[in-house]
Amino acid sequence: MEQEESEYSIIFYHLWILYNSPMKPYRYLLSVLALFFLLSLSASAQPAQPISIFVPGENSQLISPIDVHALIQPGEDGLVRLTLIDRHQNLLARQLINVGSQEEALEFSTRLPFEIPIESITAMLTITTQDDRHRPLSLRSVKISLIENGEALLEPGSGLQPWLSIAEPAPGAVINTPPLRVSGTVIPVNNNPVIFELLNERGKAIISKQLVVGTVGSPLNFEVDLNFLPVNNARDMRLVVRQSTGFPELDAILDSLAITITP
Repeated sequence: MEQEESEYSIIFYHLWILYNSPMKPYRYLLSVLALFFLLSLSASAQPAQPISIFVPGENSQLISPIDVHALIQPGEDGLVRLTLIDRHQNLLARQLINVGSQEEALEFSTRLPFEIPIESITAMLTITTQDDRHRPLSLRSVKISLIENGEALLEPGSGLQPWLSIAEPAPGAVINTPPLRVSGTVIPVNNNPVIFELLNERGKAIISKQLVVGTVGSPLNFEVDLNFLPVNNARDMRLVVRQSTGFPELDAILDSLAITITP
């Protein structure tokens, strides 16, 4: 019963956001219908520490400050990282907000002011969480247009739409024999390859493989083997699955699982 009440509070919260947004009526209606559908999906479809950005949506045109509304499961360090970066890797804005380490997802809102050197610019807004070793847990990004003056155009966000479902390994799995087999389904968000990486305790990728994308937005079943080297002691690893953006060295989306490698 408590879970149902929590889900309804989230629904009405984001309906309020949509109601007060400058979207056209038909976009508002579609957003409402999409939101009810997406909230009906099981949260277990995402492997760990999900982030769902509701506002702003892709291709929004925004003036400073940017209103950000999201649903976030914080990492062990309790910090939420927001960055605004242009395609030349210039940092336009940044926030580091301590929300505390929590077991439940929370409704997150902030205002992100920015300054741009020209009248308009294309940028990527990213929200990231990390574990206690400063390795990425989850990341979501939104491509937006920034303008100095004019009328803001707010597009609806993708909400809780899952992009990744991992059948194996399970979160916290203990693996002692290579390879580490990763299987499941991914819905690519762009044409860039899906990257599978195994990170060590320092966050360095010790092995990486790529999966070629077919059709963007269509489910793609995968089975990938990561052939790690045998270890002498138990190692705290993190399995990362991600896709990059068209911006240099910037991820579009990322999720991860904790993995232990043993002798």
